[in-house]
Amino acid sequence: MSESKAVMRVLESGYLLDAKAFEMIGRISVDADLNGLVDRLLERKAGTGGGDRVITESDVASVMSESTEAVAERQSTPKEGTGDLEVIFDPTPAIAPAEASDGFNRLFSDRYWRLYSILRSRLDTKGMIAATSAKGLAPNKKARVAGLLTDRSSRKGSVELKIDDPSGTMKVICQDKPAEESALRAPLDSMVVVEVSHGKTGQLYANSVFLPDIPGRKVVSSSHRAYALLLSDLHIGSKMFLADDFGRFIRWVRGEFGDEDLVSRVRYLLIAGDIVDGVGVYPNQEFQLAERDPRKQYQMAADLLRQVPNHIQIVLSPGNHDAVRQALPQPAVPVDLAEALYGMDNVRWVGDPAFIKLNGVSFLMYHGKSLDDVIATTPGLTYDNPTEAMKLLLRSRHLSPTYGKRTALSPELRDFMVIDQVPDVLHSGHVHTYGELEYRGTLLVNSGTWQAQTDFQSNMGLEPTPSVIPILDLSTMRVVRRNFGAAGYQGLAGAA
Repeated sequence: MSESKAVMRVLESGYLLDAKAFEMIGRISVDADLNGLVDRLLERKAGTGGGDRVITESDVASVMSESTEAVAERQSTPKEGTGDLEVIFDPTPAIAPAEASDGFNRLFSDRYWRLYSILRSRLDTKGMIAATSAKGLAPNKKARVAGLLTDRSSRKGSVELKIDDPSGTMKVICQDKPAEESALRAPLDSMVVVEVSHGKTGQLYANSVFLPDIPGRKVVSSSHRAYALLLSDLHIGSKMFLADDFGRFIRWVRGEFGDEDLVSRVRYLLIAGDIVDGVGVYPNQEFQLAERDPRKQYQMAADLLRQVPNHIQIVLSPGNHDAVRQALPQPAVPVDLAEALYGMDNVRWVGDPAFIKLNGVSFLMYHGKSLDDVIATTPGLTYDNPTEAMKLLLRSRHLSPTYGKRTALSPELRDFMVIDQVPDVLHSGHVHTYGELEYRGTLLVNSGTWQAQTDFQSNMGLEPTPSVIPILDLSTMRVVRRNFGAAGYQGLAGAA
């Protein structure tokens, strides 16, 4: 049902749509159940009684919110025989971008208040004041201000920060070396807390700068011994896809190489984006493709993943090479493009990012496009050590803080990239280099790639780590690895 037909149904029922409601219906995804939405709108309006015959933006928003919650509840209910797999949050049904100008204002407002709420739970942030109030601080008094870091400039011997909060803007100078280093490492547009005081000239100075961060906590594990395989960046359809290596992985997971103590306990396979290589992702990509039709690429992926034993539950999320919008958050790949994968009983599609639980262990799956921005703008971060960049995102409590760089953000009414809940595992990919790190009770894993080094990576001096899989024991939260490259295969064959 198109949005025009939806509008006609409303009018034919004797109701009017105000301008905002009309625009909101026009922005609803074509994949949404518009017919059901109209039914619920008319039922709601009829149930209110009275003579109000105008459907407003708030009416539409309320019904859409109820629909989103209902879909999320259905998606979080595991299919029969799927084991203890629960989808806590998938952005797919909730995505509803607003008008760009107003939308980004509302996006950043939502970001501020969500992160401010997180900060309020810290004991060292009590008594924070507004940015404009800091300008009236008495001499020798200190106060803390929480705001978004909207600009940063280096001067000789100091760094100047521009901090925004709902009250206005504050400019502050970092002269203290630790404060300066913290300020240079904080991502632009991230939430920071700055302890400020007045100098003799009335200038505000930063005594310290810190991010929201995550609290230290005990590592959470499952009471059942089960293994999860963490993969990403298959790039099926690329000429550089390592089909032989992936074939060895399939044979291993089917038990053909022995390794029985591990293989027999594998229950989950998570693939965090770039399942296929896609089409038109970068200039002249078509010359690097073995298959140029995205539907056929997903069919190829289904042909491979269908060989994974049915008792292993597969969770797929998109990346920047998959056939969805580039702006974050990304919805799940549409059914019409990946019909064969949707038809598999042991496959679950989610958007990017997504929050899931396996045997009680929480996973934040995020492909990792914003790692490009973080690595490019933060001193000391490199592609060779991706988990340090992931840690910075976790400390920022935001998966894509910087606006206007390589990573596109959608002007959603809610900032889905805020890390509201602290995950037990943050699983990413994108950078094609393997890494793992435990930080304050959260395990960070970047799962490498199944694509050989491309010309672009060679020109950039980037060396991928292909065909290595991390195998996470959910009962101990320890990771072991298997290498399915030629050298790794020889080791497995010898052990079998």
